[in-house]
Amino acid sequence: MVDSLKKYINKNNLCTTNQKLLVAVSGGVDSVVLLDLLVKSNYSVAIAHCNFKLRDTESEEDEKFVRKLAGKYQLPVFVKQCPAGDYANLHKLTIQEAARNLRYHFFDELIQQKGFDKVAIAHHADDNLETFFINLFRGGGLQGLKGIPVQRGHFIRPLMFATRGQIEQYALENGLQWRNDSSNSSLKYLRNKIRHKLLPEIQKITGDFNAIFQSLDNLKEDALVLDTLLKNERNKHIKTQNGYLLIKPNPAPKGLSESLWFYYLLKEYGFTRGETDKIFDAHQKKSVGKHFFSNQFELLINRDSLLIRKRKTTVAARFLISAEDTFIDEPFKARIKVMSGNAVDPTLFKNSGYGFFDMDKLTFPLILRKWRQGDRFKPYGLKGSKLVSDFFIDLKLSQFEKEKAWILESDGKIAWVVGYRTADPFKITGSTKTVFSLQPL
Repeated sequence: MVDSLKKYINKNNLCTTNQKLLVAVSGGVDSVVLLDLLVKSNYSVAIAHCNFKLRDTESEEDEKFVRKLAGKYQLPVFVKQCPAGDYANLHKLTIQEAARNLRYHFFDELIQQKGFDKVAIAHHADDNLETFFINLFRGGGLQGLKGIPVQRGHFIRPLMFATRGQIEQYALENGLQWRNDSSNSSLKYLRNKIRHKLLPEIQKITGDFNAIFQSLDNLKEDALVLDTLLKNERNKHIKTQNGYLLIKPNPAPKGLSESLWFYYLLKEYGFTRGETDKIFDAHQKKSVGKHFFSNQFELLINRDSLLIRKRKTTVAARFLISAEDTFIDEPFKARIKVMSGNAVDPTLFKNSGYGFFDMDKLTFPLILRKWRQGDRFKPYGLKGSKLVSDFFIDLKLSQFEKEKAWILESDGKIAWVVGYRTADPFKITGSTKTVFSLQPL
C-alpha cells in the first residue's frame, strides 16, 4: 500500500518529499493509516488535531490518543479546542458545517503561521462514493456528483485510491491502533444511512463498486472540460473593484440558460445551485441591496451587477487619535502630519482621499468610527448640512462601499467622511496657522 500511495501522489502531483505536510488526524483508522503511510514514504510531516468537544470524554480521549500517536512517531503535534456546538449555535449552522469550518480555519492558521506547504486529509474512495449519493439526493448537478476533489488549493487527499476495506486491512496487518467514533454508527446522519443501509444493498446487486468509481472519474473529467471552456468566458464578466469583486452576469454565453450561467459564475465562491437560483431570481426582480451568504463570501445584488467580498469580521466600534500620533494602523493604515498653514503643498488638496483640517478647530482625541443612520454633516463647499446617507446616494455608492465608510469625529461633530469629503466647519482658510492632515496609505 505504501507503493500505491506513492504512485497516486506522483500521478496527481499532490506533493513532494521536500515539502512540509500537515496531516489531519482525528484518531480514526483512516487518518491513522494515512499518517503511517506518509511516514513510511519519507515525507516530512506534522500532526493537526481538532477537539470539537462533542462527545464528552470520548473527545478528550481522542485528543490524548493523537498526542500519544505523535510521540510514537516523534512528530510535532498541533491541537486546538474547537467547540463545534457553540460555533454552530452562534452562526446558525449544522454541527457538521460548524466542525468543517473550524477544522479548515485551524488548518489555514497553521499553514500561515508554521509554513506548511500542504494539508493531507484522509478521505478515501468510500467517502467519495457516499458524497456522490448525498449530492444526488440533494439535487446536485455535475459539480456535486463528481465527488470530492483529490486536490484543492493547499488541501490534498492522498488516500482517495483506497477503499475503507483496504485501509482497515492495512491497519490490522501492521498492528496499528485507532479510535472508533461512536457517531459513525448513528443513523440520524444521511451519510451513515448511505454507508450502513444503501451501499450494502448496492454491493449485493453489483458485487463491487468499480463501475461507480469509474463513473466518478468520468464525471471529474467532464467537469474539468466544462470548467476549462467556461473559464475565459467567466473572466470577461468579473473584475476587482475597491476591494471586492464586481460581476456583470449578462449576457449569458450562447447555449446556456441564464440561471445555469449564474451557477457557473458563482460556484467557486461556495454558492450551491439552489442558492444561485435564488440569487438569479433576486437579480431578475432587481432586489437591490439583498444579501446572500456562503461559508466564506457575501454577495450583494447591486442594480445590474453582483458584488462579492469575503465575509466581514467584527472590528472595534471606534478608534482614538491623539494630537501626538504620527501613524495609525487601525482601522486602516494612515500617515498623520502636522504642518504650518503656510507650508502645505496645495497639490495635496487635489487628493480627495486625504483629509486636511485647521488644527485649532479640532478637539482631541479625534474619533474614527463607522457611519450611522442619522449622521449629518456640512460638506465642504456646501451652504447647508446633509445626511451622510443622502451624501452616499448622491455618490451612487454600493452597499458594500457604504459599509466600508469611516467617519472622523471631533467633539461629537463630523470632520470628515473618510476618503470622500471633509466638513466645512473644519476647513483650512487663509488665517489657518496649523494644519492637521490624515493621509490613508
